[in-house]
Amino acid sequence: MRKLFLWASALLFIASTPVKAQSLSPRKVYVEAYSKTAVKEMKRSGIPASVTLAQGILESGNGQSRLSTEGNNHFGIKCHDGWNGKTMFVDDDKPDECFRVYRNPNQSFKDHSDFLTSRSRYDALFALDPRDYAGWARGLKAAGYATSPTYAEKLVKIIEEESLYLYDQQVIKPFAKGIKGHLRYKMTPNGAGYVLLEEGESLEALAFEFALKIQKILDLNDATFLWAPQVGDRIYIIKKKKELKRKLREITTCRMNEGESTWDVAQRYGIQLEALYKINAWPIGYQPGIGELIRLEGARLGMQTP
Repeated sequence: MRKLFLWASALLFIASTPVKAQSLSPRKVYVEAYSKTAVKEMKRSGIPASVTLAQGILESGNGQSRLSTEGNNHFGIKCHDGWNGKTMFVDDDKPDECFRVYRNPNQSFKDHSDFLTSRSRYDALFALDPRDYAGWARGLKAAGYATSPTYAEKLVKIIEEESLYLYDQQVIKPFAKGIKGHLRYKMTPNGAGYVLLEEGESLEALAFEFALKIQKILDLNDATFLWAPQVGDRIYIIKKKKELKRKLREITTCRMNEGESTWDVAQRYGIQLEALYKINAWPIGYQPGIGELIRLEGARLGMQTP
């Protein structure tokens, strides 16, 4: 009788605990395992947790690829110049390519953040609204993170199917009422608020929608009545900041791109044009040359900013 009881108890244990675990898909198991790490990295680096998780799922095959199981490499980051850690060779775009090996998956997540924040080709991503996971996905593809032509679409599909954007909301406080609660409202990482000009929309129509005067919009955007914004351009409806200023962010500079002006840089990063000139100690009207270094923060130069 006692043996029968023990056998029944063991059968009940097997039928309960493992089945619950087996009921989760490999993707959901991955999310449960690494969501806290992705949120932690978002707080540290500004990279949306949803994007980090989606990349980890896609690049590691839900944590089941050889690169992730043997090398703890969840993001397919290759050796590149300057890597002094362990390596392993795996067939990828070419045979026997060199990939980084980590002590554990958490180190892989941290290095993924450091990789994106330390390379200038990803700088434009950090000017995006951190809630804009689709923009981040497109930006990663445009910057050359992956060769697949549908890489951005795959990331977005994973994020939406698994509701990974909910993890971003753990870091970003939801907007309450007023202009910041508008469905079109976006913000730069330093908190400057803007909307994107839509097809057929004029500044007058936008001003009416947000109960702002035309002159106010022009002032917020360091613009004059000669300004003719195009579809998709940023229109700031909240005052821009005096610098990029992000806690624990490594990007404090950018390079001047061909066809850009100092006004374009100020609009991209949500910085007041006058403040940008002060940070860089430029004379009035100065325009940097292509590739010239532009400082986006003044505090590290000893500049006092309110």
